[in-house]
Amino acid sequence: MNKIKRVFYAKYYDTIERTLDLRKLQRIDIMGFFDLFKQQPQIPQVVSMLPSIVKKELENGRLTILKTSKVFLNQNEYCYYLDNCIYEKRVVRKKYVRHVGSYSMPGLFKGTRMHVGGGQTDVEDNIKYEQINGMLCITNNRIIFISDYDGFEKNISKLTAITPYLNCVKIQFEKDTYTFFIPDGNVVNRVLQLIK
Repeated sequence: MNKIKRVFYAKYYDTIERTLDLRKLQRIDIMGFFDLFKQQPQIPQVVSMLPSIVKKELENGRLTILKTSKVFLNQNEYCYYLDNCIYEKRVVRKKYVRHVGSYSMPGLFKGTRMHVGGGQTDVEDNIKYEQINGMLCITNNRIIFISDYDGFEKNISKLTAITPYLNCVKIQFEKDTYTFFIPDGNVVNRVLQLIK
């Protein structure tokens, strides 16, 4: 019971307090009335264009070579995955806030004042996420994101970790982590495991 998280509404709080020992609960969240009207974040839905035959071959442990005209491949480079995706780009904008504390005192001459002050500048990070539509292409040498707005490519040899989810995959390279919303995260995980 002490690991169970419970969410209580304010009007039921008195009856629950009498029936349960609140010291055993880890966390009590009381939802406000106006939280009902806030727009909840929507999970992006991506429609797959990957043929089902390719998915079945991946389940059997075999890679299928795909023909593509969207990506220029190098010699001895083959495309194994090409599907629609949404890239979630993390954008950090720094905001500089200046705190000033000053005072003034009479000057040496008539009608003059001397201003003395000091201040401190604080830096605040404003983190936002942009969603960019595109296509994710995985070859035996590179991971390529194709988009009109912000495309890039990374070498597979620098791949550090991959975390698949139901409709998302997080791919980590040396210092950077990329989040892609795709139809099935396990398919990308399986392709990268078979390539490595």
